[in-house]
Amino acid sequence: MTTLIRLSGAAALTGGGLRVAAAIIPYVPGVAWLEGFYAVIDACLLIGLIGIYVSVSDRVGRLGLAGFAVAAIGQGSIIGPDATQFGIDFYLAGSLVLLAGLALMSVDLLRTGMMQPTAALWLVAVGLAGASAVVGETAVLAAGAALGGAFAYAGAILLTGPAAIVKATTESIAG
Repeated sequence: MTTLIRLSGAAALTGGGLRVAAAIIPYVPGVAWLEGFYAVIDACLLIGLIGIYVSVSDRVGRLGLAGFAVAAIGQGSIIGPDATQFGIDFYLAGSLVLLAGLALMSVDLLRTGMMQPTAALWLVAVGLAGASAVVGETAVLAAGAALGGAFAYAGAILLTGPAAIVKATTESIAG
């Protein structure tokens, strides 16, 4: 189990770091290398999400599990080229599902004192994504950076091993 958590930590750190970088790279639809770049990010974030959940699964409750399941479905649905079918933008829909799941998972992480910085950054990403309807593209870019930062932070914790997860939790509670 420790190997799985560390590998997923590396994926979360990589995907999160690349997602932060992606916030400053202008998106151009249909550019092959850019679509590949985002596919790598999204695959890393999915693998990272699995490890994040596995590392806290013994402490979070049903809300955390539900949030993980919803977030995993959302994240999985956006891997690959962006598609619009039947008038539905699947990247946008998948992103909304991902953020809804992360919001649920965050509530349970905060309730249990687990990975509080990750949970807080995920909630910031949700808030910024919601504000994008009013503020515009800048909020979307900031939401992506917050999402990436949350994954990168969690990945760094997972890479250091199970003791660091417990230590990060107790420091958050004592903090």
